[in-house]
Amino acid sequence: MRIPIFCFGTAALAALSGMSLGIFMGIRQDFTLAPVHAHINLLGWVTMALYGLYHRGARRGDTRLGWAQVGCGAAGFPLMTGGLAYEFLTGDTAFLWVISAGALLSLASMALFLAVVLRDAGREGAGAAGGQPSPGW
Repeated sequence: MRIPIFCFGTAALAALSGMSLGIFMGIRQDFTLAPVHAHINLLGWVTMALYGLYHRGARRGDTRLGWAQVGCGAAGFPLMTGGLAYEFLTGDTAFLWVISAGALLSLASMALFLAVVLRDAGREGAGAAGGQPSPGW
């Protein structure tokens, strides 16, 4: 499987989950889980879709760094949102460590994304400086 397809599939599952949760809350008129809904949509749907668009546009082979980056993102948002849902529904902070782990994985994913972008920019600059035409992607 290619990184962009993985990202788009993950994003679509997150969007479906976030939309379903939003509809469920609207029907019940109980918006206790609104922060969970927002994090599913932002970290799951939007961020993973943007990661997929970048990786697709980069037009390079899948790399270990790229897989580590999207893997952290794909693991981070369900841990964070699942832990948040548990805490909001029960008032129990026993799973605070799950929220923290998910948040740290999400942060690591963004830091790794920065590394991917900088690495790609360096490769593009090196190709242009080395007398080879830059593809302009």
